[in-house]
Amino acid sequence: MKQVIPERKAVSISEFFDKNKQMLGFDSPQKALFMTVKEAVDNSLDACGDFGIMPEITVVVENVENDKFRVTVADNGPGIPRREVADSFGKMLYGSRFHIVRQTRGQQGLGISAAIMYAQKTTGQPTEIWTKTKDDLTGFHFVMEINIKRNEPDVHKVEPFVWNVETGLRISLILKGKLVSGKQSVEEYIRETAIANPHATFHLSLPDKKIDLIRSVNESPVIPVAVKPHPHGVELGELMSIFRENEDAPIEKVLSENFSRVTSQTAKEIIGLANLKSAKISSMTQKEFEILWNVMRNYQFMEPNKECLSPIGEEALYKSVSNAFDDLHPAYFSMPVTKGPFVFSGHPFTIEAIAVYGGNIPKEEPVKVMRFANRVPLLYQPGSCAITKAISTVAWNQYGLSQPVKDQLPIGPVIIVVHIASTKIPYTSEAKEAIAPVPEILEALDIVLKGIGRQIRAMRRKEEHKSHIEEKFSLIEQILPAIGSKAASILKLEEPDIRPIISKVMGVIAFREEEGKLTVTNFTETQKSFAVVLKGEREERENVKNLRPFEKITLRFSREMIDSSEIYAGLPDKLLLGAYSLPEVFKNE
Repeated sequence: MKQVIPERKAVSISEFFDKNKQMLGFDSPQKALFMTVKEAVDNSLDACGDFGIMPEITVVVENVENDKFRVTVADNGPGIPRREVADSFGKMLYGSRFHIVRQTRGQQGLGISAAIMYAQKTTGQPTEIWTKTKDDLTGFHFVMEINIKRNEPDVHKVEPFVWNVETGLRISLILKGKLVSGKQSVEEYIRETAIANPHATFHLSLPDKKIDLIRSVNESPVIPVAVKPHPHGVELGELMSIFRENEDAPIEKVLSENFSRVTSQTAKEIIGLANLKSAKISSMTQKEFEILWNVMRNYQFMEPNKECLSPIGEEALYKSVSNAFDDLHPAYFSMPVTKGPFVFSGHPFTIEAIAVYGGNIPKEEPVKVMRFANRVPLLYQPGSCAITKAISTVAWNQYGLSQPVKDQLPIGPVIIVVHIASTKIPYTSEAKEAIAPVPEILEALDIVLKGIGRQIRAMRRKEEHKSHIEEKFSLIEQILPAIGSKAASILKLEEPDIRPIISKVMGVIAFREEEGKLTVTNFTETQKSFAVVLKGEREERENVKNLRPFEKITLRFSREMIDSSEIYAGLPDKLLLGAYSLPEVFKNE
């Protein structure tokens, strides 16, 4: 029988991913086009963010022929120095973020190189790159490919050119793809990216339309600070590698200089607990490393430093979401709920969420969930994502939403936006399409989502009362004045002062939401003084003094506070319209 002796040889990382494109999300023409835009835009946002630049990004998708598309992405970022362009785009796992601990969109140095590799494999066309930094008098134009066998850039041409910008970068690729509209489209990705990055302006040009999304926030987000790894996040093998790279140093110095939250005193305590006071790194055994690692995992360190994170922020998130969904004419926007930092495996993370309720949002469909990780929208694999799982497991019936099937999304006119920011997002795959259901993340999501649920319950109660309130105001503003006018006309008398009649009919202090403001009118016969408390995820109060009969004032509460809170006043229930009587527990606060 003939034997086949297989030839064994090493493969480069680019060769591996060329054979396994689906691992990076390039598993269909539709997703390939989407991923190409996503990776280029993510790089642009990260580059601008590192330098505190307010991003202005232009994305152009052109149909070259049949299923071939040219994708061009340009930004006003810092550009890439000429000597680094080839490796930055032509070598997989080459980048500046892999060894730092701070929040970024990209980290592994795979995304844009994978897009270039896919483009050259499907169309045979090289990629073009234009770059200009602040130190350059001219821009530089590169034409290049990736040598897949060697995981090296193959530069065809580099030439200077006149570019009338201070700094920037532009990349253009031709690839086989499929352009779709609606869900999981390039347009949806850009629109959602604008929500998570309200400081950025986007210009999108598609074959059939052009879209401009102007920034809704004029302040650049805080630049996250790189920190050392937290001891609770290190694996045994990583710990051993760090120590072996510093064999000649004392154990105390290695611990304090390579990990955050480890002072010299803390290092001494850990060494004592591990019985390594007289040990030298060069002679440490596998067993001793395991003991040290277990001591570190069980030691009560301070929480990781949150300066390495850059959440969207409550004010920016509210402005962004209210701007994005204004055309749906929602009845209410919730107050953003922000919690954290929490910790999983030593990695800090925060969660931000906001809900949009009512208006033209479909009432008989599952709630719309918008998922974000480190300011990047997650449009694929919702069923595998921790965010979807956490929303599905909340008992939404107690918050006024129908949930016919347990552990499924509730039904109702609601959009829930959730953003997780972390130094390390535990994605389910290299394609970064869904967040793994890590217990600590699920528990934190549950806390945040219940805060959103309480606000949705308040919104629904207000909606139910709104028709009753408007009916009363219709009586005041239209019916009674019309009756008085008609009666005076018939009897040929002057129109009477109907305010005493309104006072007898109404006899209330009426609260009304008008164009994002909260007004209060005294429809009684006497002057009133009382406290007004808005209670939602937080509490605000204002005192009303000596409100005269038929006097109307506008209170100072913000729209976001009004939308997401229940209204209480320090008066008996029988005297209130559009508010609840202030419970005793609030009155003396």
